[in-house]
Amino acid sequence: MIKIFKIWRETFPAAALSPFANAHCSAHKFAPQLRGYTARRNFLFITILSAALEFPVFPQSHQDIPYTAEEPPKFFTLSSEDFPQIKNPRNQAPKSERKATSPEELEEIRLQNEIIRRENEIWIQYQKDLQLQNKIKNLPGNRIKNMEKPKNLFYKYTVTKDPDKYLDTFNGLYARFQTGQATLATINRISNPQAIKSGAELILPIQQGMYIPKKASSALEILLQKEFASLITDETKTYEIDGTEFYFLPAITFSPTQIAFFHDTGMQLPLSKKIVTSEFGYRTSPISGKWKFHAGIDLAAPIGTEVFACKHGTVKTTAYSEIYGNYIVLLHDKNTTSLYAHLSKILVKKGQTVSTGATIGLVGTTGASTGPHLHFEVRENGTPKDPAKMF
Repeated sequence: MIKIFKIWRETFPAAALSPFANAHCSAHKFAPQLRGYTARRNFLFITILSAALEFPVFPQSHQDIPYTAEEPPKFFTLSSEDFPQIKNPRNQAPKSERKATSPEELEEIRLQNEIIRRENEIWIQYQKDLQLQNKIKNLPGNRIKNMEKPKNLFYKYTVTKDPDKYLDTFNGLYARFQTGQATLATINRISNPQAIKSGAELILPIQQGMYIPKKASSALEILLQKEFASLITDETKTYEIDGTEFYFLPAITFSPTQIAFFHDTGMQLPLSKKIVTSEFGYRTSPISGKWKFHAGIDLAAPIGTEVFACKHGTVKTTAYSEIYGNYIVLLHDKNTTSLYAHLSKILVKKGQTVSTGATIGLVGTTGASTGPHLHFEVRENGTPKDPAKMF
């Protein structure tokens, strides 16, 4: 407004604004002043209009209103090294100092009690953060603004052997940490409950929901990506933890079908899509043209397609042969083995433990092969079995 007033004063001097108040102004002199007044009036109108367009008194739309509130970011980059470590998910009682028989022993007890105090603090804070998150998750944004928020969004815990067989099992862990099966499984990329091993480092999210990896590496993750593809948008909150990106879908849990898939200890397909080009049993060999027994099934797929472990087990063999090309043999329970042949690349090592659905290799056409495919066998005590009957 000050700017407009200055323009007005410079454009309309006092004499020009009051031509009739000038006693010396004659009729023949007034006409050019009047024409000048009209021109200056038009100029002022254009100037005020331009200023209004540059500095609108009322914004044209809500998008013109500057948003000064802090907007929550959609992408977070985190490191699990920064997450508080839960050492013992139980409240621990301090040791009695009265049992000390020497100053050295008293000092040792006090140091142990300090460790117990810190561990208890982390465990208590974890429980408090869970309660806060559960309290605010269903409240509207205007009520959440001034409420206390969780101190940490993620914690971590290292699985240790539990004499009670409780905190070293999947069911025991998700119950103890009061987290959903889907939350614990997806953030830690656990493809089945049997994948939990002593020494495994688990991430414990405070926010409950589904953490779907951007790049799937197991049959379960591929299933979840397809199931929830319609819910993942540019606005979906994304966490990058230790280099792995996760889409976070809050308050979503496993469906009954997904729970059955997760807990199924049976065999799963080694490829995400099943295209059988040659079945189990006798056939005419495409290589020799002779009638031969085919000890597995052939699954067609492009070169580079991920090959998954059909069941959790241990890598028994990784090798190359003229017949199988690059191949892998996994040893499962009850002397059951599975073989994956004609691979373009082997991604595991002998002796390595793999879980159901873990990526172990890539489809190829090495060895005696007429095109890109996976030759897949299952043997029990060395005897070939029809894999198609096990899925």
